Amino acid sequence: MITHDPQSRLLQLPGELLIEVLKRLDLKSLLRCRVSCAALHDLIGESMQLRYNIELAADGLVNGVGCNLPVAERYDLLMERRRRWRYLDFTAIQSFMAPGMCQAYELVDGVFASSRGVGFSGSRHISMTWLPTASQPSRNIEREDIGFTVRDFAMDPSQDLIALVLTDEPVQPVGHTILVRVRTMSDNKPHPNAAVSELSVPVPFPNDRSFIQIVDDIIGMFFWIHDLALVLWNWRTGKIVAKCVGPDLPLGAYDFAFLSKRSFMITVTGGGPGSIVIYTFSGDTDGTGSQPEQARAPPMAERLPPTKVAVLHLPPVKTGQGPMRFQTHSAPFVARPTPGRPFETSPDCRLHVMELNYGEHGMRYNIFVRNASLLSFVPPGVGSGATYEPVTRHWDEWGPDNTRFNTIVGRFQWLRYVHGERVIMPPVPTLGFISGAAVIMMFDFNVHPKRLDDAHSLWHKTSDVSTELITTDRPVVEEGIFESPVVTRLPFLLVIRKRPRPTPDYSGFMIDHDHLVGMRTLHDDEDVDLDVFNFGV
Repeated sequence: MITHDPQSRLLQLPGELLIEVLKRLDLKSLLRCRVSCAALHDLIGESMQLRYNIELAADGLVNGVGCNLPVAERYDLLMERRRRWRYLDFTAIQSFMAPGMCQAYELVDGVFASSRGVGFSGSRHISMTWLPTASQPSRNIEREDIGFTVRDFAMDPSQDLIALVLTDEPVQPVGHTILVRVRTMSDNKPHPNAAVSELSVPVPFPNDRSFIQIVDDIIGMFFWIHDLALVLWNWRTGKIVAKCVGPDLPLGAYDFAFLSKRSFMITVTGGGPGSIVIYTFSGDTDGTGSQPEQARAPPMAERLPPTKVAVLHLPPVKTGQGPMRFQTHSAPFVARPTPGRPFETSPDCRLHVMELNYGEHGMRYNIFVRNASLLSFVPPGVGSGATYEPVTRHWDEWGPDNTRFNTIVGRFQWLRYVHGERVIMPPVPTLGFISGAAVIMMFDFNVHPKRLDDAHSLWHKTSDVSTELITTDRPVVEEGIFESPVVTRLPFLLVIRKRPRPTPDYSGFMIDHDHLVGMRTLHDDEDVDLDVFNFGV
C-alpha cells in the first residue's frame, strides 16, 4: 500500500492496482498525475513500468510486437536509442550500391528499393534491399524483368505490398487510362488481399507527371501536369473512393499529402498568401454501392466528393508576392509493426516539411509543421459528401505556435529525408564549431523544452557533435514579400555532427526508423553509392 495519507478514493487503491490504472493514461495525463501530489509522484517514480511508459511516449514511440524483453531491459534499450539519435552516434556503417539511372526509388521501414530507367520510358527492373539492423544482416532481391514496364511505384513492407504504375496504357479512342498493379514485394505476384490485381481509372490526359502514395488500405495518385487530378483507391476492395479533376480541386492547387488513411491536405498557391486545405473522405465505399469487381469510376454526378473541413492560410504577403511553388514532403506510412522490434515510431509522431518559393525574386523558405497540428482540424465521423462548414484560420490564429518558418538551408536532392519528427537536412558546408569538417545536420521536433530530468541533455558539445535547443522566436524579415515579420516558435533540437567519413561528397541523406543513409553519385548513369548508418538497438 502507498504509505502517504490517502486524500482521495484513487489513492485508497492498492499500489499494484493504481499502477494498472495509471498505465492506461497518455503522456500528458501521466505527467499531470506525477505533479498533482507527493503520493503519485513517488509511486510513478518508483514504478519501472510507468517510467518506461513516460520515456516511450516522450520519444514518440510505441511498443513493438513479438518482443518479450522485460520492462527494465526495454527501458535501458530505449535510453540507449535516445542517446544515439540525439547525438547522431551510430553503431555501424555499411556501404552498398544501387543501380544508377534511377527511374524511381523508395525508402520505407528499412527497405530501399529502386528501378533502373531513364525519363518517361519506364523500367522493367526493380531492386530491393533490406537494410541491416542490430539483429539482422542486409539482404537483397533483384529482378531484372518484372514482366511489365513501370513508371513509378510505392510500397509498404509491413503489408508485403508494392503498387506499380504502368507506363503502357490500353489503346482507346478518347482519353487515357491509368493502370496500377497491386503486387507482393516478396514474390512479385498479385497481392492476396487485393480484390483486383490491377487498379484503373480513366483520365483526360496522359500520365506525364504524377506520384503515388500508400496509407494502409488506400492508394493515392496526384497528377500535376496538364489538368490537376487526385485519385484514391481502396486497394483491398478495388474501389475508387475519390476522383478529383481540375475544378474539383482548389484553385491554385499545387501538392498533396495524406494526413491519415481517411484525410489529406492540398497545398494551394494563387493570388493570395497561399493556404493548406484539409479534406476527409470515406475509404470503404465509392458512394455508388458497386461491388469490388466493378472497380471503374462512377460518373462524376454520382460520386460523393471528399469533404473540405479546414483552410489554413499562410503569412500575409504584399500584392503580387504570393507563393509560386508550394511543395510538401513527409515520411511514408507503415500499416503494421515489424515483429521482434522493441519499439515502433508512433503513428501520431509525424512531420511535414514544406517548401515555398515566393514572388518574382524566388525567395525560398521551409515550413515545418506537425501532422498532429493539421489533424486537430479533422472532425471525427465526417466522411465523403458530408454537409460541413469548413473551418478557416488566418496565419496568426494557427501558424506562429504550431510551425517553424525558416530560410532554406540547401536543396533536398533525394526524398525520404523525414521520419517521425526528425529531418535530415541537405549536405551543408563546414560550420564554425567544427573547423574544416563536413557535417551532418538534423532538426528534431520531438522535444520537450520544459523537462528537467532528461537523462541525455539537449545541450551537448564535443569536438564531433553539437546540439542546441531552439525555442526562441527567430523572425523572418523580408520586406519585399511579407506584410510583417514572420514569427514562429515551434521548438526543435538542432544537431550537427562531423561526418565520420570526410571523403564522400554526399548528394543527400535519407532517414527511417533505424537508419540514416548517405547518398552519393558522380553521374546519372553511374551506380549510386549508399552509406548506411545504423542506430538500431
